Amino acid sequence: MKAKEKIKELLLILFWTGLTISQAQPEFVQHTVTESFPSGVDVIVNDLDLDGDKDIISVNWHVNAEVAWWKNNGFNEFTKVVILDNAGKLRSVRAHDMNADNKTDLIVAAIEENSIILLQNNGDNTFAESIVDADFAGAHTIDIKDVNDDNHPDILCSGFDNINFESEIAWYENDGQNPVVWTKHLISDQFQTSPFIYGEDMDGDNDLDVIACGEQDDEILWWENTGAENFDEHVIDSLMDAVHTVIARDVDLDGDADILAAACMSSKIAWYENNGQGVFIKHALPNFGGALWLDATDVDNDGDRDLFGAGQSAPNLAWWQNNGNQEFTKINIDGGFTQAFCIIPAKMDNDNDNDFVAIGYGSNKISWFENKLLNPNPYNHPESCVYDYAHQRWLISSTGGPNAPGYISEVDYLGIAQYFVTNIEDPLGMCIAEGVLYVSEENSGVLGFDLETKEQVFFQALNTVGNPDGLAYDNDGHLFVVDTWGRIYKIYLETQTVSLFRSSGLTNWTQDIVFDQANNRLLAIGYASNAPIQAISLADSSVTNYPTSFSSYDGITMDQFGNVYLASHQSPGRIVRYFNGLNGDYDIVSSGHNQPAGLEYNQQSNILAIPNYGGSTVDFVMVTGTEIKENIISDSFIKDIFPNPFNEQINVEIIDNSGSDIEVTVFDINGKIIRNLQFNFPLSSFSWDGKNNEGTAVCSGVFFINIRSGNHSEHRKIIKL
Repeated sequence: MKAKEKIKELLLILFWTGLTISQAQPEFVQHTVTESFPSGVDVIVNDLDLDGDKDIISVNWHVNAEVAWWKNNGFNEFTKVVILDNAGKLRSVRAHDMNADNKTDLIVAAIEENSIILLQNNGDNTFAESIVDADFAGAHTIDIKDVNDDNHPDILCSGFDNINFESEIAWYENDGQNPVVWTKHLISDQFQTSPFIYGEDMDGDNDLDVIACGEQDDEILWWENTGAENFDEHVIDSLMDAVHTVIARDVDLDGDADILAAACMSSKIAWYENNGQGVFIKHALPNFGGALWLDATDVDNDGDRDLFGAGQSAPNLAWWQNNGNQEFTKINIDGGFTQAFCIIPAKMDNDNDNDFVAIGYGSNKISWFENKLLNPNPYNHPESCVYDYAHQRWLISSTGGPNAPGYISEVDYLGIAQYFVTNIEDPLGMCIAEGVLYVSEENSGVLGFDLETKEQVFFQALNTVGNPDGLAYDNDGHLFVVDTWGRIYKIYLETQTVSLFRSSGLTNWTQDIVFDQANNRLLAIGYASNAPIQAISLADSSVTNYPTSFSSYDGITMDQFGNVYLASHQSPGRIVRYFNGLNGDYDIVSSGHNQPAGLEYNQQSNILAIPNYGGSTVDFVMVTGTEIKENIISDSFIKDIFPNPFNEQINVEIIDNSGSDIEVTVFDINGKIIRNLQFNFPLSSFSWDGKNNEGTAVCSGVFFINIRSGNHSEHRKIIKL
């Protein structure tokens, strides 16, 4: 498949799975982690505290060198934790669980102290220091691999001894005990100075071989593991001037490991194609100033491997786009990142493209570079939705899932999401009252955030038996909060006083409530089999039950006509509409949702937002036929709609026997009318050119197209690229 066809297929898949595409060509936005880490030389990414997000670990070549952990709060906001300081000059760091205790340890090469250091993770954000080798001359680069295939991670290390020029490359055998006892095995003392080592199966015989380089000797070698960790030496190149870095990757995706090499003093870079028999063909690339790093990954999501690198001369960070035939075009990432030493790929924002993390020696800087090819999924186990009419936006709470912080996203008229508030522990229910967004937090109570400033302006602790969940406001100063144990609390907002409004008589695992102003009551629903809609009078708190035909409800909302909408987890995950009067008359608005939760009906636009807790998506559905059930027939008369997504024009084919003229309306995700079209009967097809009523092309986003003919009405979601 050609690259462009792969991209097109990817775009279609991502659109229909809920992600938002910003562009097809990668662009990078720099986010600074720190500008005060002097002489940084190595950086890695690892979820060191196992909280579900990517942390950054760095070391520096400094008289007061540090092993620094940049702890991610879940939103790529980083706090520095010093793991080791005053260590002498450090050169590299790697992360791995070295003693099988399910905690990630760190291994550090201390070049000035000629030592290899193990920092064992205690599990409480502290690390115990021990020495693997206190006499390894010029300890430079670490790699962690299971050299002898005994299921225990071993340590590979290269030596850069620029004093006595007696450099070694060696591996340290892990005996599998706790604490680990290390046994050193010399692989070679071939080089005068060896800045890099990497372990990989280079000949496809299922054992670990080793590649390394010699900066003064201009050599790249590989050591073939012939069994029982006996290594035969093979020269790959003896003319790679001052080679500094070698990494093994399958660049051409032919099933064997190729080699990437960078030489900072000569600015040379190259990749070496493995013919599958341990013979390597050199492919030199144009010089890259001060090249210290060259690696490969799929940067543009087109299915092949691109190259990326870091250098000491401007431009310091770049990637090389692969046309699919290993022909590479250089594209700069950032030209102002002074003396870049290392760059690594990492999905920092949890979308499906590769971001980069880089460290700069001269700039004292660590940054991550956001790849804008794809936008991250803005939802992580979403629990509830509200519509902010004043600011024309949706607000969506996400619990974050296990071991991840919760947050609230705001979604604009194009369906583009950004963070509204972060670092909330399991936000569940939400409602808006008097310019404040009120949020029930699972383990504490109710928070309030100013809709203008986003600052927290309210907190009310609740002594619930279950979890505080659904919220409702009575337009008279009172906030009502569901306790999933089957109780309802009443908060008088002016005085922040709390009373128990209803202590019993509600369904087990009551989940959500809505204020029914016309009848001065609350409507509640629970997560139980055939749970009734329960009407709780605000006058005397009496309960009236209205039977339903489904089960496992997790959300309730109302439209302006008195119809009630329920979100049911009962397969296939449906939205059920009970008509005004709650006499048991219902229809299915939509189905196939993944654990639909606290839904919201936008009464201005007749758009229903449905958070899919299980799928980490939010569905926006346009609802028709709300005022009088029999008035509108919504049987499908759209034959086809294509292409969808579309760029400049979308085509609609219909089957219409109504005998009436056709009215077409295009809405944005907030229900705002974008375009009105009218056609005379008979009509079999029409097109929309992606322009609004003023004749201006609309931006990319999610839209709804509604087609009405006589008493027939149908709508579809469409997406403009």
